[in-house]
Amino acid sequence: VFTGVCRLFPVKIMGIYTTDADTTMLLAALIHCEAGNQSYDGKVAVGAVVCNRVRSSRFPNSIREVIYSPGQFTPAGNGKVDARIAAGVDEECMQAARDAIAGETTVGDALYFRRAGNKTGYVIGDHVFY
Repeated sequence: VFTGVCRLFPVKIMGIYTTDADTTMLLAALIHCEAGNQSYDGKVAVGAVVCNRVRSSRFPNSIREVIYSPGQFTPAGNGKVDARIAAGVDEECMQAARDAIAGETTVGDALYFRRAGNKTGYVIGDHVFY
């Protein structure tokens, strides 16, 4: 019986972040809101975009500030992330957040994602990462 995670996309290790449990929960809640119905690789990809932004000089330098930057992540702006934290986050989203914080990425240094469509980039499930 296979009980691990099946990875469909190549994984690259970027930089590792040091963070606390609250920040990990925040990232997991965002992952749940943005990609809760996507594959594990899609979940890690959303977390990787946040971590890539922290690494970029074009964005704030903390996970919390990136997530709550005005106009960046709809679920953070409309209260869904906070509601998800209050309701709890499933273990797969928590693990995806931990993996992204540890530097895993399936989308290279992509800084953005949206529903798959007319953008080019890494397509994982319903999203394109660029």
